[in-house]
Amino acid sequence: MVVRIGVAGASAMAREGRETFLRYLDTLEALRWDSVWFSDRIVGGAWRMDPLAGMAITAGRTEKLKFGTGVLLMSMRSPVAAARELATIDLLSNGRLIVGVGIGQESTVEYDAMGVRKRDRGKRLDEAIVIMRRLWTEDSVTYESDFLKLTEASIQVRPKQANIPIWIGSRTEPGLRRTGRLGDGWLPTQITPEEVEKGIERIKEHAAEAGRDFDPGHYGVQIGTYLVERGRVPAEVTERYLTSRRSDVPAEAINLLGTPETVTARLREYIDAGATKFVFNPACGAGEMFDQLQLQAEAIVQPFHQGAALDPLEGRTSVVG
Repeated sequence: MVVRIGVAGASAMAREGRETFLRYLDTLEALRWDSVWFSDRIVGGAWRMDPLAGMAITAGRTEKLKFGTGVLLMSMRSPVAAARELATIDLLSNGRLIVGVGIGQESTVEYDAMGVRKRDRGKRLDEAIVIMRRLWTEDSVTYESDFLKLTEASIQVRPKQANIPIWIGSRTEPGLRRTGRLGDGWLPTQITPEEVEKGIERIKEHAAEAGRDFDPGHYGVQIGTYLVERGRVPAEVTERYLTSRRSDVPAEAINLLGTPETVTARLREYIDAGATKFVFNPACGAGEMFDQLQLQAEAIVQPFHQGAALDPLEGRTSVVG
């Protein structure tokens, strides 16, 4: 199975201004990262660039770097407007887009701001996935629900990819069910290798119930990372830069922290569990980002992209050719 590793953290670099953000994109492409990922917060206290704008800039600046949303809040966005925007970006990037979607956070602030009811978020997300796919592939769409009415509608723009892949970011049972029924891939966060393995089994079951085949190479993990060449990870990293939404497991169980040897071994635990696509989220500020990107790329990303994998029979590293 092919392992690919992308990176998140674009907003931290965009906040520093145009030149820093463009240098960030150039660095990712030069260091052969697979992809760059953009998070979505429509309103709130954190500084977040708009993911659609960020991906459009990325499409124009880079040639090979893929990009995606981790995740786009489609429970609150118009699926019609988003379908046209995403199709345009995919077309003009020559098919480098992956769309990760999610229902949103527990706070009602964003739902209120966008004029939607939080209790409808699951239904809205399911509907958005269906509507976007239809608009990307059909010349005329007629559809009506409690949230939307389309009468012989078409966005005209067709994406480069016949169907832009839609990955779902959730580790809850409803999210696993949605992934199996509707998703092209799975991209949870704050998750252990053991939970990845169990989640994959549930997705397979839900996909089988829906009569779908789920690509075994489309199980991913979004995960916090910090590398040191030797010694221990600074306490500031875990205290200041690691996002934690869980109190039931230690930070080391749901992040990749430490020396290249330690992080490589931990990454293989996720690969053994079934994940082959990763989005690293460097746990650092903008001032340290370029150093972390280079260290992580040279010590982890490039070796895996060149074919390093865990031999399940021997329990050792082998080169897959």
